Amino acid sequence: MKNKYLIILLCCCSILFTACPYNAPVSIDDPKAVHVEHKLVGKWQQRSSEDETYVVKDLDEHTYSIVEKHKKKEGSEKQDDEVYNGFLSEVDGVKFLNLYKPDEDPRTYYFYKVEFNDETGGFTLYPITEYITEKFTTSEDLKKFVKEYKGLSFFYGSKEEYIKS
Repeated sequence: MKNKYLIILLCCCSILFTACPYNAPVSIDDPKAVHVEHKLVGKWQQRSSEDETYVVKDLDEHTYSIVEKHKKKEGSEKQDDEVYNGFLSEVDGVKFLNLYKPDEDPRTYYFYKVEFNDETGGFTLYPITEYITEKFTTSEDLKKFVKEYKGLSFFYGSKEEYIKS
């Protein structure tokens, strides 16, 4: 009986602590402000997991097409692939990925700071924390907010490292 309560408690905690990055109905910047970084193009996986791979392609000179492919887990059905588009914004030399689902209307953007690792050829994403309560209706206001807080560690969630797959 004690184990049953412990399992229920662990399940509740895992749901509680699973975070999504901050989202907004506007992007940090104009989608055409920064050209694609060809270093992001390719097939990637998180360093800590092989459950998903991400195929990143140039959609145009400013936009990426990103397909999240899920590996089939034994004893369960294969999850559908997720399709995203994304583009980079730059705030005082710091690059941010603005990510969205292209078929979603109205559009919702998710934000990640991007750091490239020349040593490994990979990159690290830092999701902007979901705990931001401010709401933005213009990219200009959101960009000012990001500029003000981008240097603070608590502005981001847990880092996600990606390596070539």
